[in-house]
Amino acid sequence: MTNQLLPGLNHVGLTVLSIEDTLEFYRKLTSVEIFEETVRITGDGVGAVIRVKNPDYKSCMARIGNRNFELIEHLGSKGRHLVANHNDVCGIHLAFMVDDIADTFQKVKQLGLETTTDAPYVATELGGYQAFFFRDLNGVQIEIGQVN
Repeated sequence: MTNQLLPGLNHVGLTVLSIEDTLEFYRKLTSVEIFEETVRITGDGVGAVIRVKNPDYKSCMARIGNRNFELIEHLGSKGRHLVANHNDVCGIHLAFMVDDIADTFQKVKQLGLETTTDAPYVATELGGYQAFFFRDLNGVQIEIGQVN
């Protein structure tokens, strides 16, 4: 028996502009599995729980590798579109590890995505870890990294 109140993380929720467009974007980069189909959610009961007045949204559960994500698209209850930076509280990023960062960098550029640097950064303070960042269509930061 464990004395942990919360024994494990089940998923990360991402509010997105469009579930369909987000899935299309990530499918260009990696494999995405939908394991709970999109459902529409409305009503003041759920609204009280999530603190959204008159919620009207849809949600699906997706998996990339062994990580679960809930994709949430508000329809009639859209909030603000926030784009957070790495130093902003509540800012998030999704990190993907690769074996050949130079090749991945070129492929990301060929997709027309704007990277934050002209080449992968080498972090000498992290033993030569290499990384670069770009944003998805929702403004979420994506980190691509390689351990040497």
